[in-house]
Amino acid sequence: MVYLKSRSQEIEIPVENPFANDKLDRVGLCNILTDVVSFYGQSGCVMGLDGEWGSGKTTFVKMWSQHLKNNGYKTLYFNAWISDYTEDPLMALISELRELSTDTDTINEIATGAVRIGLSALKGMLKNTTGVDCDAIHNAIDETFNIGKEYLKKYSEQKTTLDDFKKNIQKFVADNAGEHPVIFFVDELDRCNPRYAVAVLERIKHLFEIPNIIFILAINKRELSNAIQGYYGSSKIDSDEYLRRFIDIDYKLPKPPIRAYCDFLFEEYRFDEFFKSTLRLMHFRTDNEDETFKSLALSMCEAMNVNLRQMDRVFAYSRLALMQFASNTYLLPDVYFMLCFWKVTDASFYNQISDKAYTVQELLSKLEEKLPVSLFQNEHHYYTRNIVFAIACLLYCYDITGPENYPIKRTLKSVKNETTGKNEFNIQSKSINKETLDDALNLYYQGYSKNTQYGLRFILQRIDLLHSFSS
Repeated sequence: MVYLKSRSQEIEIPVENPFANDKLDRVGLCNILTDVVSFYGQSGCVMGLDGEWGSGKTTFVKMWSQHLKNNGYKTLYFNAWISDYTEDPLMALISELRELSTDTDTINEIATGAVRIGLSALKGMLKNTTGVDCDAIHNAIDETFNIGKEYLKKYSEQKTTLDDFKKNIQKFVADNAGEHPVIFFVDELDRCNPRYAVAVLERIKHLFEIPNIIFILAINKRELSNAIQGYYGSSKIDSDEYLRRFIDIDYKLPKPPIRAYCDFLFEEYRFDEFFKSTLRLMHFRTDNEDETFKSLALSMCEAMNVNLRQMDRVFAYSRLALMQFASNTYLLPDVYFMLCFWKVTDASFYNQISDKAYTVQELLSKLEEKLPVSLFQNEHHYYTRNIVFAIACLLYCYDITGPENYPIKRTLKSVKNETTGKNEFNIQSKSINKETLDDALNLYYQGYSKNTQYGLRFILQRIDLLHSFSS
């Protein structure tokens, strides 16, 4: 029995060397950001660590957090998404402070202060959602309620309570920070419902703006901006300006190195067990299938600006579908990857290909529409030529694909240019160099590749998992 992974496993973060398993070479970034937060330790600040969904923010944050601990910092981690069902995030934020000290009396006093300024969750629910000892503060809650609503409405008295609360927080953090500021990571904020996301920002800004604590908001800023506009019910809200009220320092997480991650996924999903198996090499030893697959994967993922999570899904699915190919059956690894890519990222387009809904010309136009122009203008001509030949192979196989695993009559024709002596095909391209495309099409239409003679149906059926799995 062969066992596969449905997704890449969460990276182990060794305590002694947290970046030991880092596949994106971000230890240098960690050192830079550690210097940045140290500069603001005395005053405190909020940093927005901006990265696209699937860019590896959470993994980086956890590695960075361990690195900070190894260097004498105290860190806290709050996954906002986990608690966004609660009425108010304040108690959830306060509960994280328990990691700094075993002094539960002080934590309960701080929690009581939160109640007194009217920001508590419902009585009796605090311990279940945050771990704060409710019994110790119930009397304070009752006392607050008995004083009456008029007391809480008096601005001056409420302001005094708020000031006392901030002083307690400030003293607690200062007493437990040591020589470095406390680093408080807030993750997944952009995934929360808009009301809760705004509430988290408000609480951090108005209640935790104190020395010796640095908040790191690991966010997708674009998505968080959309959430803010949703909260206020208007796309006219200047969400970037709004976020500047809460975020002191913006830092854009650099785009991860796609090549390194491609190599990692190829190894993680054990593609070599298929491409370099003893039985397969008996039939396709000279085809360099693994290199063809990786080269096309890298070119497409880089050009399409695919995030790490999408790459993971494409590689995981393409590895699963490979199990439907016997050792002695052809694959066309570059065309195969393209089809798997579209199946995972654009199922509608993939289905149109599978259903032969386009003419060959329409398919080429669609490919040029979906693939970035940069893919055909790579400064390394070798890579550009490879992608053009992969597209030509796809077009040819598509052209001859019938309803079953049998070829049908070709529709694309060529005419020999008497001046150059080359065959030119009756197909128009916008981004792809026509001469290179004609050269590639000529290779396949002249029948020089034995593995293209049956068209796409054989491959499509296996990508769709319609056959029994090969052992």
